[in-house]
Amino acid sequence: MRLNILHTTGFRYASPVRASYNEARMTPCVSDSQTVWSSRLSIEPAAWSIGYTDYWGTAVTTFEVHERHSRLTVRSQAVVETRNVGLPWDTERRVPTGDLGWAALRDRGVTYSMSELLTVNDRTQPADELFELAQDAASGQPPRLAGLDVCRLVSDRLSYRRGSTEVNSTARDAWQVGAGVCQDYSHVALGALRSVGLPARYVSGYLFPVDGAAPGTTVEGESHSWVEWWCGSWVGFDPTHSQRLSDRYVRVGHGRDYGDVAPLRGTYSGGASEMFVTVEMTQLG
Repeated sequence: MRLNILHTTGFRYASPVRASYNEARMTPCVSDSQTVWSSRLSIEPAAWSIGYTDYWGTAVTTFEVHERHSRLTVRSQAVVETRNVGLPWDTERRVPTGDLGWAALRDRGVTYSMSELLTVNDRTQPADELFELAQDAASGQPPRLAGLDVCRLVSDRLSYRRGSTEVNSTARDAWQVGAGVCQDYSHVALGALRSVGLPARYVSGYLFPVDGAAPGTTVEGESHSWVEWWCGSWVGFDPTHSQRLSDRYVRVGHGRDYGDVAPLRGTYSGGASEMFVTVEMTQLG
């Protein structure tokens, strides 16, 4: 699937600010399942900027605005071609021969190299009930299927409901209210996956929301997130929609949690601010 993505975000300020310092992680990445044909990031007002790749491998544009402004706008436009990769391992519960078993995952070489993705932090700490349920779900299963069953457990127990959580809500908060958005589903799943011994990471990107749309179809989209766990290779799954990844998913970056891959963040000198976000996605073919 070839998609044109226009992601516009920024801040409206209650009064003009004197300067702002920001980081944007809004550039789709190249991977085995994704080709980026073009990508451009624009900033208004004009800013000094520099690009680099962060510790996790995500493309970052850091920029500074040193003139008074009442609004900051960042636009990312990209043309991306996505492909389905792999067999329906989830529905067939198929374990490839190259997957590692639990003994290999508990080897010191793995636990040391993956320690940052095995650590449960404040954002991802699972509730006591979820910890016990995850242990039961993973019991007797090979690592790949244990991850699948843990994610499906999260999908079954949470309801998608905007406004039920905030951007700084934790996995425990979302589990307690039984609801959240994709960020919450991912944080809850990460904590559960790590609690059973699976290295896991948060993935940011986009999801084209219409399955089987005709070429030329433009839809209102939004930033999306899902998770991956490692069992010899990275296995992706979307706990929000309880499905494996398809060509409707566009990858931007990954990290330990949302804090590592927030599309736009920064500081400024001034009064109150309000963030705005729009995403338009057009299927090109």
